[in-house]
Amino acid sequence: MITPMIKYSFLIYHKEYDSFLTNLQDIGVLHIAEKANEYDEETRKALDRIKHINDALRFLDKRGQEESPENGGKSATDVINDLHSGREEIDQIEQELITLKKDIDKARPWGDFSKEMKEKLKELNLTPRFFTINEKRFNTEWENQYYLEVINQEGGNMYFVIFQQGDQEIDIDAEEVRLPARPLSELEQTYDDKERRIQEINRMFDDYAVKYQKLLREERQRLQAETEFNEAKNHTERQAEDKIMLLEGWVPEDKEQALTGFLEKQDVLYVREETQPEDPSQVPILLKNNKFSRVFQPLQDLFSLPHYHEIDLTPFFAPFFMLFFGFCLGDAGYGIFMLLAVTIYKHTKAKGNMKVYLTMAQWLGLATVVMGIVGGTLFGINLTKVDWTGQFKDIFLKPEQLFYLSLAVGMLQILFGMVIKAANFWRQKGFVYALSTFGWILAILSLIVFSGGDQMGWFKMAEVKTYYNASLIASGVLIFFFSDPKINVFARLGKGVWDAYNVITGVFGDLLSYIRLFAIGISTAILGLVINEIAITFGQIPYAGPLVFVIIMLVGHIGNLLISGLGSFVHPMRLIFVEFYKNAGFEGGGKRYKPFSKS
Repeated sequence: MITPMIKYSFLIYHKEYDSFLTNLQDIGVLHIAEKANEYDEETRKALDRIKHINDALRFLDKRGQEESPENGGKSATDVINDLHSGREEIDQIEQELITLKKDIDKARPWGDFSKEMKEKLKELNLTPRFFTINEKRFNTEWENQYYLEVINQEGGNMYFVIFQQGDQEIDIDAEEVRLPARPLSELEQTYDDKERRIQEINRMFDDYAVKYQKLLREERQRLQAETEFNEAKNHTERQAEDKIMLLEGWVPEDKEQALTGFLEKQDVLYVREETQPEDPSQVPILLKNNKFSRVFQPLQDLFSLPHYHEIDLTPFFAPFFMLFFGFCLGDAGYGIFMLLAVTIYKHTKAKGNMKVYLTMAQWLGLATVVMGIVGGTLFGINLTKVDWTGQFKDIFLKPEQLFYLSLAVGMLQILFGMVIKAANFWRQKGFVYALSTFGWILAILSLIVFSGGDQMGWFKMAEVKTYYNASLIASGVLIFFFSDPKINVFARLGKGVWDAYNVITGVFGDLLSYIRLFAIGISTAILGLVINEIAITFGQIPYAGPLVFVIIMLVGHIGNLLISGLGSFVHPMRLIFVEFYKNAGFEGGGKRYKPFSKS
């Protein structure tokens, strides 16, 4: 749910404004209303510096070193500059190493021609020229025509040098090679020196990761508090020839007491007002959900926060997302492995915000176990064909039943989204604006109940035709005559016809989208079955068979879990953010509640 917000407006004398902001920042509960003022130069520099600190912290955190903070020695600026110069130097060295490697590879077949040797040859008026040719094409007559020396033979190629006398013309059908200016030994030494330099820089990075991450975090916190203070001044309106400062903001209802307690001690004129219905996108959003729904809030953050007068959809899509993920992955064995692995990691290695994501993964693993049992699949094994589980085959759904289940779940979510849409209209605009959506809900339910009941043999259509027609007429009236209560009845009818076309085609397309749940689940099961068959086949190899069997099973099923797990995460998100959000009439665009504080 969305936490109710209370709006406050403050009028402060300019000489007392800085002191008021400092004390307000200590309270840390007011979200300041943003004005369309540009940042000043000081704020831009601070934000740029925070960006560099964040980059440095991400870089150091990846070093994986256990922190042991050190006081003194270096400032945050020194650390950032050292990291920047070190990373730039490594980038430059790595480019140089690429060139050196090419030169070394080119020079290695020829051995080491020192500068001294080249000088002596020059004194003798001899110029070494280097050639390579396929050894089958080498002409031995060349050895009689020129001062030729074979240097090396490898890979079917022959490497030789001809010592040219003065302006002697050399005419042979071989590829001439231009060797690097420096000898091989010098190139190799330079290469080793540069690799050692990279190692030295990396040791410095590791040392900084141990000593200075805390220093950088403290500097970032100081800059953020300073920046927020400057931003608060930037969002202030100046009144009465800059003598009076007007500041506006919102405070969550459950944190208002902290603000009022602070204001009682201040000589400040302020106005408290309930948040008005107009312009809800300006009101900050603070979500407050139960323990289960809160786990799935990161998914909501990937899309958009609701605006202030909308219904928070997190509690409503969370169970569906779980179900969809389990439907797609659909293997009880994968679910058990995922649940155990995540649980162990969560309670041994995980820190901070990572635990929220791991808790979500636990719920998804549990859903996979349940849907794997429903589909009768365990590590690609069809449980209906196993002796000790075959006796429970009646509880396992067949593929065609899973297909219809995916459609049923899709229709359920579409209808649920429409109910939320109607509730949103009722809440924001009034009951009459929700009637058209209620009409669509009634029409769809009528088609499902009456047609389905007739097909299932619960009753005959002729017996209930009067009720069926009455429900369709009632839904038609709601759809066509309440499509937009603001306009006249003829315009409503035209708009209702247009909306009917969009809804009918849209709902049909949305419903077909849910078939992906069945398709992805089946493909996961089939791939798991194929992996098992391949492993069994290669497992019959004499001697090495058991080892090959284990390797194929491990690599195959882990790969299947990773690939299918990715699809099982992405496709349910699409169903939530496209089909469900659309049918729920989600608008979004809310701004996150960000209190003016020092933390």
